[in-house]
Amino acid sequence: MRSSADVYKKVAERCSSYDKKTKKDAMTNVAGDSKSCLNCRHFAEDEHCRLDLYDPIAKNIGC
Repeated sequence: MRSSADVYKKVAERCSSYDKKTKKDAMTNVAGDSKSCLNCRHFAEDEHCRLDLYDPIAKNIGC
């Protein structure tokens, strides 16, 4: 994991494109039911945002 679970949660809460994975999309239930990059459909398995939104949001919130 590149960032902490807390940072992934903070970024997802501020992301306008967050799209929670459905049960059929999810490989594992890593982040539980809370909003997190880890359970967003746009977050790749190699831990990057396919929409390139993670870095600008993380920078904006000081992470």
